[in-house]
Amino acid sequence: MHGPRVWDDATVNTQDVPGTVDPGSYGTRRGANLPIEVGLVDPAWTRLAVASVVPVLLAVSAALPAWVRLIVVVLLVPLTAQGWPALVRTRHDQGATGVITLTGLTAAVLVAITNDFGMAGVVMALSVPAAFSAQMARRDGRKHLVEDLSATVAGNLVMISGAGWCALRTGIADPAVIVPCTLALFTGALLTTLNVRATVLEVLTMTVPALVAGAAGGALAMVGFFGVSHVGPEPALQSAAACLVTGFVAGVLMAAANRVLWTHRWVPGGRAAVASAIVPILSLGAPVYAIARLMGGFIAG
Repeated sequence: MHGPRVWDDATVNTQDVPGTVDPGSYGTRRGANLPIEVGLVDPAWTRLAVASVVPVLLAVSAALPAWVRLIVVVLLVPLTAQGWPALVRTRHDQGATGVITLTGLTAAVLVAITNDFGMAGVVMALSVPAAFSAQMARRDGRKHLVEDLSATVAGNLVMISGAGWCALRTGIADPAVIVPCTLALFTGALLTTLNVRATVLEVLTMTVPALVAGAAGGALAMVGFFGVSHVGPEPALQSAAACLVTGFVAGVLMAAANRVLWTHRWVPGGRAAVASAIVPILSLGAPVYAIARLMGGFIAG
């Protein structure tokens, strides 16, 4: 019988360590083993800092030209790609990281230039053979080929979803939806500091951000932030309801990311911690675009 394993972000290998991990905790110090190598800073606080700052940058970009949002996404893509292998427990392969980075950058730029999120689907289709090619180019015996290939394709999918942030345009998919969404993301990031069990944190992450987004959306509508047509009790209530839905979607994705990626222990090392903070934000790009297309008129106009 082997004891519990903690991931070593420096070598991307598992090592047996003494002690046990509380299966009901993640994202905090509660019941977790110390990582073998924590990197330059505490991973938990690295994750919190990144998960708090990025939503603020996206919120600011909502009132600025679309190219500003493109710059933000272009910066997030390599930050996520460099930590993705360690985050999903696969071999740290520069070829796979390069494929994920190229996929994200290409999708973001094409979507921003064409104003068509459908271009991201074309990039995703081309990224699959690119992922196969990267694995075939390995000269290490290709151990864990299926796992590494699956991880690369999954990373590509996250990047493709992130391109949805670049597709938001006034009149098509109103970028005003970014504000309640980023409020929910920021609230969800703050909730990870709570010293509670995983199930409690998941419930809080799915409810509190939605309530915050809904309340903030109604208040912003009342003061005219979403346009003069949304000033008044009834239009503001519509905006609040739409923001509530947006916040709930953001909360569900953050809770899922906590469960799947944070996975009952500290995320080890700085690279994986940064990636774990950005993945939920990029993953939310496509759902936010869909919500903006379907419900943008209820939020702003």
